[in-house]
Amino acid sequence: MMKRSWLPILAGLTVLAGCPDDPTKAETWTKKLKDQGEVERAVTELEHIGNPGAIEALGNAWEAQGKPVRLLQVIISLARPLTPQEAKDKWFTDYEAAGRPASWDKALPYLKKAIAEVDEANPRSVDSATKAAEALGEAKLPDGLDVLIELAQRPVTKKLINAQVAAIRAIGRYSGDSTRAAAALIKLIDKDPPPHPRTAKDKEQARLLDEKYTLQLGFTLAAIDALADLRVPSAVKVLVLAMFRTPDLFTQIRRALVASGPTAFDELRKVLAGTHPEVNQLFRDKHLDKYCGDRNDVPLDQCQNVSAMYFFPAVVLGDFYDARAVPELLAALQRPPLPIAYADDQPDPRTQYNAIFDALRKIGSPEAAAAVRGMWMGHAAAAAPRAAARGAKRGAETAPAAGGASDVNTRIQAISAYPFVSRDDTGVEELGKIATDNNAHPGLRREAATAFAQVAHEQRDITVLQVQAQKFLEASAKSRAEADGKPKAAAAAADKELAKAKKLNDDAAAAVLKATHDNTKSAEDIRAATDAAKKAKEAFTAAKKTHADAVKPYRAADSDAKAYKDYARMFQTHIAGIETAMRCKQDINCYAATLKLKPADAARNNASYIRDIKDWAPDEQVGLVDASVLRAMLEIGKRGTRASALTDTLLDSAKTDDRLIRQSILLALPKIAALPCANCEAKLQDAIRAGEGKTTLKELNLETTMMKNYFGWAGGKTPSRAGDKDRLPPPTSVAPKPPKKK
Repeated sequence: MMKRSWLPILAGLTVLAGCPDDPTKAETWTKKLKDQGEVERAVTELEHIGNPGAIEALGNAWEAQGKPVRLLQVIISLARPLTPQEAKDKWFTDYEAAGRPASWDKALPYLKKAIAEVDEANPRSVDSATKAAEALGEAKLPDGLDVLIELAQRPVTKKLINAQVAAIRAIGRYSGDSTRAAAALIKLIDKDPPPHPRTAKDKEQARLLDEKYTLQLGFTLAAIDALADLRVPSAVKVLVLAMFRTPDLFTQIRRALVASGPTAFDELRKVLAGTHPEVNQLFRDKHLDKYCGDRNDVPLDQCQNVSAMYFFPAVVLGDFYDARAVPELLAALQRPPLPIAYADDQPDPRTQYNAIFDALRKIGSPEAAAAVRGMWMGHAAAAAPRAAARGAKRGAETAPAAGGASDVNTRIQAISAYPFVSRDDTGVEELGKIATDNNAHPGLRREAATAFAQVAHEQRDITVLQVQAQKFLEASAKSRAEADGKPKAAAAAADKELAKAKKLNDDAAAAVLKATHDNTKSAEDIRAATDAAKKAKEAFTAAKKTHADAVKPYRAADSDAKAYKDYARMFQTHIAGIETAMRCKQDINCYAATLKLKPADAARNNASYIRDIKDWAPDEQVGLVDASVLRAMLEIGKRGTRASALTDTLLDSAKTDDRLIRQSILLALPKIAALPCANCEAKLQDAIRAGEGKTTLKELNLETTMMKNYFGWAGGKTPSRAGDKDRLPPPTSVAPKPPKKK
């Protein structure tokens, strides 16, 4: 008791002595940084106290002790500004009232030293340089830019790459000195990549080339992303050239070009028109319009033509939603379709037409209607396209077409784009005829049915679909009756016989296993069990063949019944698109209301047109919603800025998980939004976050990112600051994938 009673008194005497070692004060711990036995605890306590006054002492200790990463991390954390709430969350009571101001200037000498004196042979030094570069990017101190540039411009090595990438990303944050920052990044990008691994002659060379190529690719990717963050027009020309030099990075370059603004639009139009001198020279020097084998060792006169010069710019031009690009896009359709690339001597299935039609769909200009229509009607692109007169009648004469028939794939793509450029009834009947032609190519027929539902708007058009649906329903019923008769009974009997044979086979195999583990069984017993198992297996094999023959009639009829029903449902589902147009007519709010449509509501809307709607499964009713929304968004988009009052409605609905609905919203949104759009960037970022991690929305999230970049500058708006979330994932394949057919 006596000992315990003295403790408060001793504590009081310590307080009265002036607290020379007050553990809540930074000075108590800074003087212990030189003590090897105390330094670790001192650093931890200084971090917990949160006083930037300790930065200099920590910096000196960092230099004296061989630049350990831990000390630099604490220096950075103390230099970082805090809001009052952040200070409160960290229990930094001295800063709860007003927050903690930034002290980057105090940390700057040590951050610069960590970068300037980085030793790539020392992983700890590289780690310190990486963290210092990240901190300078956060601080954006003008005096830190030079050292970042110096690190980025050092030769790229496997040991140093992480620090260099951090430096490049930091440079991309220097928007206050974007001219100097962009110039440094442009210098990093404006060069040819190392040889592609596909050019290797053996496995060892392939390994070496792959290591060097992958390293340089990651380095260049970081520089492209940084330029995208800076959003400077001066980067456009080098980005355009990089698009062809490093097609593996096309997605990232695409983002950077769109973020760069109108200057990129003008340059890309020149490329597509074949009047861009630098691009033309690059193609002449490198033969980029040819595929001469993976190793580039095929004689030039035996090389295959490719369409990279037209594919890449067409994709990006679509991201600008500007009708001024339509003439160049239509002119590019005059060229024969060619693969965009080859790999392992195999052509990519996509051609420049994929990109051109997608761009025309996004832009939605009626100037393209005649040419596109001419192509799906089986002709080449119109030589002198002209828009049909507004209100033109069905079956009206189309624009003159150049000679030569379009292939099926081209016709399918043209039909897919047509509803977005059409403004009258021209072509409606022709689409209906293709959709109902039993001899037409299945893919062409399906696309025609979809397009028909997106442009038709009369009761007689619904009748066309009803007649087709009824034919397939009757065919389905006939096949179902056939399947459910003798074939089904025969299949059921065959299933039973197969099950018996399988059981005998399984039992025989189990008997062999049991016999081999039974010490009481003789070798003769095991041989007998093995022979029996062999016979059972042979019998089971024969039974499977007999079963396959026996169930074939049922499966064929059952498959036909399902296929016919699916076709019927396709035509019936398309009725919802026409019903929406008939019901809403010119009422944009009626069209917008489809975004809140429930499956049951869609079923009620179409009950008078679809006789068996009561038999539809819930997932089939969802298809009616999609068809209704797709038509509604198409109609809203065609009204342009006259529908601008719906901009927020579409932006808020873009967060949907329904891929088709989100896609249709994205196609309408840039056509109606008044520019500049104050909240488009923020709301599209919300949509991107809502789609993160969802496989079905991966490509649409990419499209949403491009649109967000477009709205960043469209109409003279000042772009918001790009963040790490805006960066796109690294490439996983050589050839870039174009946007999916809408």
